[in-house]
Amino acid sequence: MKTRIFLAAIILFSITSCNTVKKENSKIIKGELVHVVYFWLNNPENQEDVLAFEKAIKKLMNTNKLAVKIHLGKPASTAKRDVVDNSYNYCMIFTFPSLKEQRLYQDDPSHLIFIDQAKHLWKKVQVYDSMKESI
Repeated sequence: MKTRIFLAAIILFSITSCNTVKKENSKIIKGELVHVVYFWLNNPENQEDVLAFEKAIKKLMNTNKLAVKIHLGKPASTAKRDVVDNSYNYCMIFTFPSLKEQRLYQDDPSHLIFIDQAKHLWKKVQVYDSMKESI
């Protein structure tokens, strides 16, 4: 009888542990709100402008305390397709724990300083914000 209970417990544990996704191994992006910003620079071939932009955006990313996760990237060398837009120069992604923190970020000194220091370097900025849905 004890052997059967022990076996049942092992089987039950195995089944439940296989169906449980550990948070540290989750594929889900951390943060309730994903804030994606694309930048098109005025002079992307001008190395001084590029360095000034990178310095300003990296300062923002390193000093802002509201974002949960951050990413900075350039267009990838993926296959050209009608649905792919590689015309931008930089992509910045912040995730926030809630809409409240994203709203606070808009007036955060680190964000306002970045805009003041770098706005003359870009010709276009496009923002996409999305709220997390259950998967």
